Amino acid sequence: MSLTFSRTKVALVSLLFTYVFFFEYVRPFRRVHVPNDLEDYHYPLANYAFQAVKQGRFPQWDPSNYCGMSFVANIQAGLFYPPTWLMFGTRWNHERLSFQAVENLVFAHVWLAFFLCYLWLQGKRLDKLACILGAGVFAFSGYMCTQLEHLGVAAGYAWMPLGLWSIDEAIERRSWRPFWKFAVASGMCFLAGYPPTWFVFMVVAGAYALAGEWRWKATLGVAASAAVSLALAAVQILPTAEATGFRDPELRYAGARQPVLFLAFTLPNYIDFTMETPGPENPWADYFYLGLPALVAIPLLIRRHDLRRIVPVAAIVLASIIVLTNPFNVAGFVIYRSNLLQDISRAQYFLAGIPLAFAAFAAFGLDDFLRRKSRPAPAWLTWTTGGCAGLWAVVDIVRWAGPGFPNGWWSLLDLAAAVSIFGAGLYVARAQSGSARVWAAAALVLFVGVDYKVFGTSRRFNAAPGLGQEYSSKSHVAMDNEAYRELVAHPHDRILLDQTGPMPARIRHIGLMTPQGFDPFFTTQFRNLMQPLATFRTERDFDVNLKDDAALQLLGVRYVISSGGGPWHSQLVSDPRFRLVGSDEYFYHVFEYVRSRPPYGWESQDTSGQVSRREWTPEERTFTVRSARGGRLTFSEQFYPGWTVTIDGKRAALERWKGAFQAVQVPGGEHTVIFRFRQQWLGVGGGISLLTLIGLVFWAIFDKRERLSRQITGRVSPGILARS
Repeated sequence: MSLTFSRTKVALVSLLFTYVFFFEYVRPFRRVHVPNDLEDYHYPLANYAFQAVKQGRFPQWDPSNYCGMSFVANIQAGLFYPPTWLMFGTRWNHERLSFQAVENLVFAHVWLAFFLCYLWLQGKRLDKLACILGAGVFAFSGYMCTQLEHLGVAAGYAWMPLGLWSIDEAIERRSWRPFWKFAVASGMCFLAGYPPTWFVFMVVAGAYALAGEWRWKATLGVAASAAVSLALAAVQILPTAEATGFRDPELRYAGARQPVLFLAFTLPNYIDFTMETPGPENPWADYFYLGLPALVAIPLLIRRHDLRRIVPVAAIVLASIIVLTNPFNVAGFVIYRSNLLQDISRAQYFLAGIPLAFAAFAAFGLDDFLRRKSRPAPAWLTWTTGGCAGLWAVVDIVRWAGPGFPNGWWSLLDLAAAVSIFGAGLYVARAQSGSARVWAAAALVLFVGVDYKVFGTSRRFNAAPGLGQEYSSKSHVAMDNEAYRELVAHPHDRILLDQTGPMPARIRHIGLMTPQGFDPFFTTQFRNLMQPLATFRTERDFDVNLKDDAALQLLGVRYVISSGGGPWHSQLVSDPRFRLVGSDEYFYHVFEYVRSRPPYGWESQDTSGQVSRREWTPEERTFTVRSARGGRLTFSEQFYPGWTVTIDGKRAALERWKGAFQAVQVPGGEHTVIFRFRQQWLGVGGGISLLTLIGLVFWAIFDKRERLSRQITGRVSPGILARS
């Protein structure tokens, strides 16, 4: 079966399909939004960077959480990921970055995942319908739908097929030149912001190359181009590596052996994921449904006469399962010997290798079936299959919008019906010719699309009612306007948040600061400072003791946010050291700590003098200080390489204070003191990345010339001859 779809047509139609797939998340039909980490973590980071650039500064320091940390070093901000800047460009005429823009960036990567996977499969010279359905397995199945809330995971995942495509081209042409694509894919996967996904990519790509033809040279090519990709990402890697040295590694690798994990790949609604249904306690009970093309193609794949071409794909599955489950400590034997590997290894993210491999399995199996000769299908079968497919799709959409689907083992009946209809549709499509074949193929794609749609969107794992967070400097829907305006008017004083208060990351939106946070770049020095001053709820989350005046003053706390049912509320109401700001008729209640001190000042209370704030940006704080005898000026911002201090324009010695903060000795008299932050590895990393980018451009040009030369001279690689 041969369909004349150009790459441009496939790109445009799949882009339209992606929009329809997420129609209830986007304008003008928007009624739900992607929740959790996308809303509470990634969006505040992106909006912080956007507003900084709009203000004419490059965001190097983030004072909002943990008394300050390097923003450049926070890889999850995706600051050097090119699509991030494309997103900024779409909102350049607006004051703030909308949450919709961040969601659109995620959805764009779903489309990118489909199109790159289609190109990879098409490069194997498979039937185009098989390539389209196989790419759908990769882009629209459960893993991607589940990871919509994790921007770095979804974005990094989308680039994997490009890397495998480059390996195929290199093997076919017996040339290393196509590996420039792998360097780009690897670099983009890393810059997308989540190194564990990049680590998955490296493992599955290595397994894929090692199991194929030209194995040792291909594997060496993967390793070399991966090294080039790290040079391409040096502008991010060097600052991040420096920040990593300031925190404890997160040693979280452990294999997963949950049977429900594998059921989730085959049964779309074994667990009921409607938003109204409480989630199961099992953290591995998630949605990873592979879809009809993958399930139907597996028995078709077994019938293939030549299984050699699927060996590299099978190696992806094997490698993924080994690291995922760690049988007999096979993966752990290597990973546990390196803190770095443990820090970037998360077993659950190796689930990404399953849909990547099954996209190829589906394409191979469907290609073999569709290329076989077939008698013309009887008219009654064509009409019956088409009618059943249309009716089943309508029923699915109605149930998706209303009563829902059977769950548990009853969902197997639903799946059996859909598989039967899809299998019959494949047979009918194979038997057609001309325009009838095109329409049959389109009907199959739509039927599969509806199946992915109803089980993969507007579900508890990737949707919440409403439009998501929007922020204003004038009002907050859950807070008294007077209290909110007072917070915004004092952005230089810090805020404490109890468990019912706003997420610490969210206060980035309005330029406020808190000593709390929930970020992987929680430094060891700050943890050690807070251990005697706070109670830790998690390894990153803590509550400061409200009775400890010294701690509150050290941290520069002026406001506390709780709620009527918050754990601190009764203490805040009864303690005369705190006064309610504004009304208590709203969900959030704001209290002012009346004994507060700013997060800067003379160390000794006996020092006779003044400290006046003149200028205040995240990267530069300017003070005018006056004193008769001088003394130590303290600054409760985290001590970190890149901070410098000058007194009247002359460099002074910056001291570490309290183990985590900064201070400087100032002589008597009146002086101008400036604390300034410049990420010290940013320039070096940027230079390396720029030179590597220039080299990659020339690499791509040489590769194109080689391909054109081969086409002109008619040279064919041994790999092509072997398959012809």
